[in-house]
Amino acid sequence: MAGIGKKILGAFVEMKDDEEEKVEAQPDFVQPSQNPAPELTASEKFKNYFDRLFTDSNAPGPDYFEFSKMVEAMAAIPDERTKFVTAFAGLSIQGLDKKKLLATTDHYLQILDSDAKNFSATVTRTLNEKVTAKKKEMEDKTRRIQELNNEIAELSKKLEVISTEVKENEEKINANAASYQAELQQMRNRISEDRQKINQYIS
Repeated sequence: MAGIGKKILGAFVEMKDDEEEKVEAQPDFVQPSQNPAPELTASEKFKNYFDRLFTDSNAPGPDYFEFSKMVEAMAAIPDERTKFVTAFAGLSIQGLDKKKLLATTDHYLQILDSDAKNFSATVTRTLNEKVTAKKKEMEDKTRRIQELNNEIAELSKKLEVISTEVKENEEKINANAASYQAELQQMRNRISEDRQKINQYIS
Protein backbone atom coordinates (compact mmCIF):
# COMPACT_ATOMS: atom_id res chain seq x y z
CA MET A 1 0.00 0.00 0.00
CA ALA A 2 3.08 2.28 0.14
CA GLY A 3 2.85 5.22 -2.16
CA ILE A 4 -0.96 5.16 -2.36
CA GLY A 5 -1.17 8.53 -0.66
CA LYS A 6 1.31 9.97 -3.15
CA LYS A 7 -0.75 8.74 -6.08
CA ILE A 8 -3.89 10.52 -5.04
CA LEU A 9 -2.11 13.60 -3.72
CA GLY A 10 -0.24 13.88 -7.01
CA ALA A 11 -3.57 14.45 -8.72
CA PHE A 12 -4.21 17.63 -6.74
CA VAL A 13 -0.77 18.97 -5.78
CA GLU A 14 2.19 19.68 -8.05
CA MET A 15 4.92 17.23 -7.09
CA LYS A 16 8.69 17.62 -7.53
CA ASP A 17 10.48 15.84 -10.36
CA ASP A 18 11.95 13.14 -8.13
CA GLU A 19 8.50 12.53 -6.64
CA GLU A 20 6.90 12.34 -10.05
CA GLU A 21 9.21 9.48 -10.95
CA LYS A 22 7.85 7.53 -7.99
CA VAL A 23 4.20 8.46 -8.43
CA GLU A 24 2.04 7.20 -11.25
CA ALA A 25 -0.93 9.40 -12.01
CA GLN A 26 -4.21 7.63 -11.47
CA PRO A 27 -5.94 6.98 -14.83
CA ASP A 28 -9.17 8.26 -13.33
CA PHE A 29 -7.55 11.66 -12.80
CA VAL A 30 -5.95 12.04 -16.25
CA GLN A 31 -7.90 14.21 -18.66
CA PRO A 32 -7.49 13.29 -22.36
CA SER A 33 -5.79 15.90 -24.51
CA GLN A 34 -8.57 15.86 -27.10
CA ASN A 35 -12.27 16.34 -26.35
CA PRO A 36 -11.69 16.64 -22.59
CA ALA A 37 -14.53 15.50 -20.35
CA PRO A 38 -15.97 17.97 -17.86
CA GLU A 39 -13.62 18.42 -14.93
CA LEU A 40 -14.55 16.27 -11.97
CA THR A 41 -15.15 17.74 -8.56
CA ALA A 42 -12.77 16.85 -5.73
CA SER A 43 -15.47 14.59 -4.27
CA GLU A 44 -15.88 12.74 -7.58
CA LYS A 45 -12.12 12.34 -7.96
CA PHE A 46 -11.78 10.84 -4.50
CA LYS A 47 -14.78 8.58 -5.10
CA ASN A 48 -13.10 7.28 -8.27
CA TYR A 49 -9.85 6.89 -6.39
CA PHE A 50 -11.39 4.74 -3.67
CA ASP A 51 -13.26 2.72 -6.27
CA ARG A 52 -9.95 2.01 -7.99
CA LEU A 53 -8.33 1.25 -4.63
CA PHE A 54 -11.01 -1.33 -3.81
CA THR A 55 -10.87 -2.77 -7.33
CA ASP A 56 -7.11 -3.31 -7.05
CA SER A 57 -7.54 -4.90 -3.61
CA ASN A 58 -10.52 -7.06 -4.56
CA ALA A 59 -9.97 -10.78 -4.05
CA PRO A 60 -11.37 -13.42 -6.45
CA GLY A 61 -15.00 -14.28 -5.82
CA PRO A 62 -17.84 -12.14 -4.54
CA ASP A 63 -17.38 -10.17 -1.35
CA TYR A 64 -18.42 -6.84 0.13
CA PHE A 65 -17.06 -4.90 -2.86
CA GLU A 66 -19.32 -6.67 -5.36
CA PHE A 67 -22.19 -6.46 -2.86
CA SER A 68 -21.80 -2.68 -2.46
CA LYS A 69 -21.65 -2.26 -6.24
CA MET A 70 -24.88 -4.18 -6.68
CA VAL A 71 -26.61 -2.13 -3.98
CA GLU A 72 -25.34 1.05 -5.64
CA ALA A 73 -26.64 -0.15 -9.02
CA MET A 74 -30.15 -0.44 -7.56
CA ALA A 75 -30.29 3.26 -6.64
CA ALA A 76 -33.68 3.52 -8.34
CA ILE A 77 -35.22 1.16 -5.76
CA PRO A 78 -36.40 3.31 -2.87
CA ASP A 79 -36.54 0.56 -0.22
CA GLU A 80 -33.08 0.00 1.27
CA ARG A 81 -33.92 -3.41 2.73
CA THR A 82 -35.05 -4.64 -0.67
CA LYS A 83 -31.78 -3.53 -2.23
CA PHE A 84 -29.65 -5.27 0.42
CA VAL A 85 -31.67 -8.51 0.32
CA THR A 86 -31.73 -8.57 -3.48
CA ALA A 87 -27.99 -7.91 -3.78
CA PHE A 88 -27.17 -10.59 -1.21
CA ALA A 89 -29.49 -13.09 -2.87
CA GLY A 90 -27.83 -12.52 -6.23
CA LEU A 91 -24.31 -12.98 -4.84
CA SER A 92 -25.17 -15.87 -2.55
CA ILE A 93 -25.66 -17.96 -5.70
CA GLN A 94 -21.95 -17.29 -6.41
CA GLY A 95 -20.95 -18.47 -2.94
CA LEU A 96 -21.20 -15.34 -0.80
CA ASP A 97 -22.56 -15.88 2.70
CA LYS A 98 -23.23 -13.41 5.51
CA LYS A 99 -20.08 -14.38 7.42
CA LYS A 100 -17.83 -13.65 4.44
CA LEU A 101 -19.76 -10.48 3.64
CA LEU A 102 -19.18 -9.10 7.15
CA ALA A 103 -15.56 -10.30 7.22
CA THR A 104 -14.77 -8.54 3.99
CA THR A 105 -16.21 -5.27 5.30
CA ASP A 106 -13.40 -5.44 7.87
CA HIS A 107 -10.94 -6.14 5.04
CA TYR A 108 -11.93 -2.96 3.19
CA LEU A 109 -11.94 -0.92 6.39
CA GLN A 110 -8.35 -2.05 6.96
CA ILE A 111 -7.50 -0.98 3.41
CA LEU A 112 -8.97 2.44 4.13
CA ASP A 113 -7.08 2.73 7.43
CA SER A 114 -3.80 1.83 5.74
CA ASP A 115 -4.45 4.20 2.86
CA ALA A 116 -5.43 7.01 5.24
CA LYS A 117 -2.15 6.57 7.14
CA ASN A 118 -0.13 6.73 3.92
CA PHE A 119 -2.13 9.69 2.67
CA SER A 120 -1.76 11.56 5.96
CA ALA A 121 2.01 11.03 5.91
CA THR A 122 2.14 12.28 2.32
CA VAL A 123 0.03 15.34 3.16
CA THR A 124 2.28 16.15 6.13
CA ARG A 125 5.44 15.77 4.07
CA THR A 126 4.01 17.82 1.20
CA LEU A 127 2.83 20.54 3.58
CA ASN A 128 6.33 20.69 5.04
CA GLU A 129 7.84 20.99 1.57
CA LYS A 130 5.31 23.28 -0.11
CA VAL A 131 3.80 25.24 2.78
CA THR A 132 5.90 25.18 5.96
CA ALA A 133 9.21 25.49 4.09
CA LYS A 134 7.78 28.25 1.89
CA LYS A 135 6.45 30.09 4.94
CA LYS A 136 9.91 29.88 6.49
CA GLU A 137 11.40 31.20 3.24
CA MET A 138 8.87 34.05 3.24
CA GLU A 139 9.73 34.90 6.85
CA ASP A 140 13.46 34.86 6.05
CA LYS A 141 12.98 37.10 3.02
CA THR A 142 10.65 39.42 4.94
CA ARG A 143 13.24 39.68 7.70
CA ARG A 144 15.97 40.32 5.10
CA ILE A 145 13.83 43.03 3.48
CA GLN A 146 13.40 44.67 6.89
CA GLU A 147 17.15 44.47 7.46
CA LEU A 148 17.77 46.06 4.06
CA ASN A 149 15.17 48.75 4.77
CA ASN A 150 16.88 49.49 8.07
CA GLU A 151 20.24 49.57 6.32
CA ILE A 152 18.83 51.87 3.62
CA ALA A 153 17.36 54.18 6.29
CA GLU A 154 20.70 54.24 8.12
CA LEU A 155 22.59 54.92 4.91
CA SER A 156 20.10 57.66 4.03
CA LYS A 157 20.80 59.34 7.39
CA LYS A 158 24.54 59.06 6.82
CA LEU A 159 24.07 60.42 3.30
CA GLU A 160 22.25 63.45 4.68
CA VAL A 161 25.06 64.06 7.17
CA ILE A 162 27.70 63.66 4.46
CA SER A 163 25.73 65.93 2.12
CA THR A 164 25.55 68.59 4.83
CA GLU A 165 29.27 68.25 5.51
CA VAL A 166 30.06 68.48 1.80
CA LYS A 167 27.97 71.64 1.45
CA GLU A 168 29.49 73.26 4.55
CA ASN A 169 33.03 72.34 3.52
CA GLU A 170 32.45 73.56 -0.01
CA GLU A 171 31.12 76.89 1.28
CA LYS A 172 34.05 77.26 3.69
CA ILE A 173 36.62 76.40 1.04
CA ASN A 174 35.04 78.75 -1.49
CA ALA A 175 34.82 81.51 1.15
CA ASN A 176 38.45 81.02 2.16
CA ALA A 177 39.52 80.93 -1.47
CA ALA A 178 37.64 84.19 -2.12
CA SER A 179 39.18 85.78 1.00
CA TYR A 180 42.60 84.60 -0.08
CA GLN A 181 42.18 86.06 -3.55
CA ALA A 182 40.92 89.33 -2.11
CA GLU A 183 43.79 89.61 0.36
CA LEU A 184 46.26 88.51 -2.32
CA GLN A 185 45.13 91.32 -4.58
CA GLN A 186 45.39 93.82 -1.77
CA MET A 187 48.94 92.67 -1.03
CA ARG A 188 49.86 92.93 -4.71
CA ASN A 189 48.39 96.41 -4.87
CA ARG A 190 50.22 97.46 -1.69
CA ILE A 191 53.53 96.18 -2.95
CA SER A 192 53.03 97.88 -6.29
CA GLU A 193 52.21 101.16 -4.56
CA ASP A 194 55.19 100.80 -2.27
CA ARG A 195 57.48 100.25 -5.28
CA GLN A 196 56.22 103.44 -6.78
CA LYS A 197 56.74 105.34 -3.53
CA ILE A 198 60.22 103.90 -3.08
CA ASN A 199 61.19 105.07 -6.51
CA GLN A 200 59.60 108.42 -5.78
CA TYR A 201 60.93 109.07 -2.31
CA ILE A 202 64.25 107.36 -2.25
CA SER A 203 67.06 108.44 -4.57
